[in-house]
Amino acid sequence: MTIGKLKFEVSEDIKALFPEEKLSSLIEAFVRLDSNEDGKIELEEYLNFALAKEKARLIDKFVAADTDQDGCVEFEEFVAVLEPNFHILKRFQELDLDRNGLLSLEEAINIADQLVLPLNTTQIEAILRKIDRDGDGQITYYEYLGAIAHIGFQ
Repeated sequence: MTIGKLKFEVSEDIKALFPEEKLSSLIEAFVRLDSNEDGKIELEEYLNFALAKEKARLIDKFVAADTDQDGCVEFEEFVAVLEPNFHILKRFQELDLDRNGLLSLEEAINIADQLVLPLNTTQIEAILRKIDRDGDGQITYYEYLGAIAHIGFQ
């Protein structure tokens, strides 16, 4: 962009402050905001530019939240966005076959079978003892969450 074709002046003081590449970048940014090309950025121009950028950002967030890509965010998708551990809690509930809020040895054996893990009952019991912080023989959601954070899978 040549400075001579602009509808505003760039002072010699400003030209002296910046290398040509940086100055060109600043001028381009100004020109993008000055939509009526009068050499000034008015509040309405600034708001239109800023809102367009914000709208694009929000559209990206909406699209990411709409996991089934149906153009709508259902409540479960909404909750998943606002509650970072939602999918972990949901998985815990799926693994809690008797729905008592705890994972037992039998449920842990079932999990190992589902994941086709080459573990015997003794090995599974040892793993449960490491995860079971309160020593009651069962895994709470928070103990499960701690184990997930430690080993990194659901």
